[in-house]
Amino acid sequence: MLLLNYKPVLSQPTGIGVYANAVLPALQQFEHVLIAGGASGSSQERLKRLAWSQLQLPTLARKLRADLIFSPAPEGYLGEQDVPQVVMVHDLRPLSHPGRSMQSLYFKFWVPPLLSQCRHILTNSNFTASEILRAAGVSEEKISVTPLGYDADHFCQANEYRRLHHRPYFLNIGQAYPHKNLKRLIQAFNAIASRYPEVDLLLLGKSHPVESKRLEQLISHLGLSERVVFKCYVPYADLPHWYRGALALVYPSLWEGFGLPILEAMACGCPVITSLGSGTEEVAGGKAILVDPTRIDEIQQALIEVLTTASMNLSAMSKAGLQYVSQYSWQNTNHMTGSLMTKLL
Repeated sequence: MLLLNYKPVLSQPTGIGVYANAVLPALQQFEHVLIAGGASGSSQERLKRLAWSQLQLPTLARKLRADLIFSPAPEGYLGEQDVPQVVMVHDLRPLSHPGRSMQSLYFKFWVPPLLSQCRHILTNSNFTASEILRAAGVSEEKISVTPLGYDADHFCQANEYRRLHHRPYFLNIGQAYPHKNLKRLIQAFNAIASRYPEVDLLLLGKSHPVESKRLEQLISHLGLSERVVFKCYVPYADLPHWYRGALALVYPSLWEGFGLPILEAMACGCPVITSLGSGTEEVAGGKAILVDPTRIDEIQQALIEVLTTASMNLSAMSKAGLQYVSQYSWQNTNHMTGSLMTKLL
């Protein structure tokens, strides 16, 4: 029997939640018990989950006579593995770019031993697999790469769509963590703002308790309060409209395990600007404009390239992206996940 630990899935799902919900049909084909999530992403809630994972999860698994525990995030219990665990690791960014947060402490002290003790590890890119090998010292045979997918019925190109912003705009999607590199993106946009007064920058995603305030102060200092627009968590149903209406998705993150918005944007026919290195370059597959995320001038030049490239060339870029993302699907992810669980159970 498979025990599905969905405690890490938050009430407002981001990447982990999207993945967890997408693979759930494949996991529910097995005899299973589902432990639902739905909490907030606060530090207090994370502490509660940590305590629950250590003190109650193994007891519950034994009581239910589970053969295997699956978690869609690197969360689980340490110690004697009476009931073996399988976890999904989306990235190890809190180790490479640590901050003063409960998340960084958890990844530093808890995640490496957890990965060492788990029976098997899933991850979404070859890049993250290499990071796991370095951080946890596990064998390659213990890791399976199962790339993410996207909902092709939801994220697709459309000639007609609902316009949600009245001016041309560049789009960024993701919570405002420091590693998302929004400060440099804003500075790059500021460098072209006077030259292209009709263009805005839209930042869609949950705010960050510290970084968002700093970004708002920067925007105010640069006099861009009317041009750089923050929009908090947006409904899933609206995401394709935001992609379809954008000049380009600008995703210059310093570090990503995968970069799901890259696939979603390409599937909607939206050109993509993203980062060299980490999972973003791997996922982009040569179909995006790649920049050094530490270079403001490179991000700036990429914005100008989109604004000055002939529409025919942008259309060709969009077409190449559409063809490329067709190889990614949740069906493929589910097939790989289901096959692995069959071997492990």
